Amino acid sequence: MCEGVKKYRKTYFFTFQTPIYIILCYNMIKIFILLFMILFMILIGPNIQKEADICNKQLTDTEFINHMITHHEVAVYMSEKHLHNTKNPIILDVLRNIIRLQKYEINLMKDSKITNFDDDMSNKYIKMDNSYRYVEGDFTKPNTPYLSNTFCDPSFFDMSHTKNLHSMTDAMYIQHMIPHHQVAVDMSKKILKTTNNDFIIDLAYKIIHNQQSEITTLYYLSKSKNMFESNIL
Repeated sequence: MCEGVKKYRKTYFFTFQTPIYIILCYNMIKIFILLFMILFMILIGPNIQKEADICNKQLTDTEFINHMITHHEVAVYMSEKHLHNTKNPIILDVLRNIIRLQKYEINLMKDSKITNFDDDMSNKYIKMDNSYRYVEGDFTKPNTPYLSNTFCDPSFFDMSHTKNLHSMTDAMYIQHMIPHHQVAVDMSKKILKTTNNDFIIDLAYKIIHNQQSEITTLYYLSKSKNMFESNIL
């Protein structure tokens, strides 16, 4: 019945000669599209906004810890899977460092949730100097002393998105891990502006230092014309 719509829709309006079933069908299509958009925003919209807020809004200490745990878990999972794919000794070293360091930091963050920062030495009644202390990696390409404003991909915080990352090439791994690290660095720089918690301050600077170093290594690997492989790996 709706085939006739194709004949009339090019005019962008209906006349008195337009059959009534064409008008009804056309309006039904518009209503269906509108309902689909409303349903999409109700079901999917909040999740999209939630993920975007992770990078765009100022997180509390608890939110920072919760999101960074998931963020680290995704990086560890990707790196463990790529261990079986790469033959590049430099990338293999990066993978092992990511797995070792981020598993350790995951355990620290989970422990901090259990203890609720009971061993925290900070005094919430004393105003702290929250100015950012530049580190060496801030001035090493492609890093920046400021926020990189890297796109906050929801997959960076969702383990379910890693199912299609089992058979990555080295180039695919680098392409995904550099922005993944940059988001963690940005989040850490942001939390340093507001937190008074000595554990989070120490953790944030460690994340910045370690991941900026890995960003630089992966960046220059991606630019190298000699991505050599080893048969003994």
